[in-house]
Amino acid sequence: MTDQKPIILWAHARSLSTVFERPFLQLRQEFHVIHEPFVPIGLAYQANNFEFLDNIQPPKPTDPITFAHHFTPTLNEILKPRYYNGDETKPLRAFVKDLATIFYHASQGNQLQSKEILLKFKHTFLIRNPEKSIKSYYRAANATYKAWDEADVSESKRLDLFSADSIGIKESRALYDLIKNLTEEEIALVDADDLVREPEKVLRKYCEMVGVEFKKEMLAWKAEKIKRWDVKMADMYHVPDLYNIWHRNASQSTGFNSVSHVSHEKEIEYPRYVYDIIAENVPHYEYLRQHKINV
Repeated sequence: MTDQKPIILWAHARSLSTVFERPFLQLRQEFHVIHEPFVPIGLAYQANNFEFLDNIQPPKPTDPITFAHHFTPTLNEILKPRYYNGDETKPLRAFVKDLATIFYHASQGNQLQSKEILLKFKHTFLIRNPEKSIKSYYRAANATYKAWDEADVSESKRLDLFSADSIGIKESRALYDLIKNLTEEEIALVDADDLVREPEKVLRKYCEMVGVEFKKEMLAWKAEKIKRWDVKMADMYHVPDLYNIWHRNASQSTGFNSVSHVSHEKEIEYPRYVYDIIAENVPHYEYLRQHKINV
């Protein structure tokens, strides 16, 4: 690997982004995988959890990024050197997956949108057809609402998980344009449908674009529960079984082309507004799709 910049995969809800972590988890001697480090901060903002926000430590003068922002400590954590088993001759490259909407909104109007900071990372994107991703998101949100009802969670502790503003495809487009225009770098953008249909071809090209040696073991893995995906979100969401609602399919997959076969999400009747939200997001998806990896 010649380019050691941390790779960030910017995704939107239900775009198969958690599954996209699996190839890099296969290469434990080469990568340190970080799952959604910005989400807890984003949730804290959404829930007005100032106790959580106030406990975030400010950056130190010796950190790579010293700009004062709630996200700065997380970015510095991503940037810090890591080594396999502490062996400094075996550096680990960071692979990070998070939601474009969280970073885009947090970075508006401040220095996090500067070229200097954005160039510290290798930015990539994952998109998925809104007909699939938004319906999946609606089902997962509904399952969470049902879990809240069964656990008798008070309204004050609930969040509005599914809305037109939470989809993230529009923000993915805005963040893509921002990074492209500021950095003038070629950006690897993957369409999830292509990834499921032609996993080896798409992943080979993705690896080439981010400076990673493609290896066959990136294409297959064993079905298992991944601890790093269980990032204390159940406590914040007040849902004991949150992992199975949001990550079960990814855990039970054994490769990209197995994702559709392990799905436990039953088709349901969707209200009219779900189709309206899908229609609103199609132009943003189609715009991004113009820039996708073609194989």
